[in-house]
Amino acid sequence: MHIVEEDLYKVSCRIDRVDMRQHGITLDDLMNRSPLGRLFLRKASELAKESTDYEWPGCAYSMQMDIYKNEVVVVFSERIDDYIYNLRSSMAALPKEQAAQMEKMIAFISMSEEAEARDIIRRFEENVREV
Repeated sequence: MHIVEEDLYKVSCRIDRVDMRQHGITLDDLMNRSPLGRLFLRKASELAKESTDYEWPGCAYSMQMDIYKNEVVVVFSERIDDYIYNLRSSMAALPKEQAAQMEKMIAFISMSEEAEARDIIRRFEENVREV
């Protein structure tokens, strides 16, 4: 496993086929988020964050998985811009009314300073967990 810091609060983790074999997981485990796949991704996320020399905010988490012939690259991020990108992508699956409400929240987050934006995101994430 090779970890690279891409930006503040954003790291990529390159996982080759040998890494997967050593951890007893397959590409299907990662793609389908099997219990073993989720456990592996959680551990990879922790290792990736620990490789940086700063504390992560603990909110606005997003993950991107790129699959190549010989490796999988997983990007772990707690950047607000990445989070907003993923919210916009999720809007496509929402009914019109919910998408409009999501757009308002995204606009509010976008206009806020980072600390306030993170407070909004934390409240949103807590509400989603409670549902």
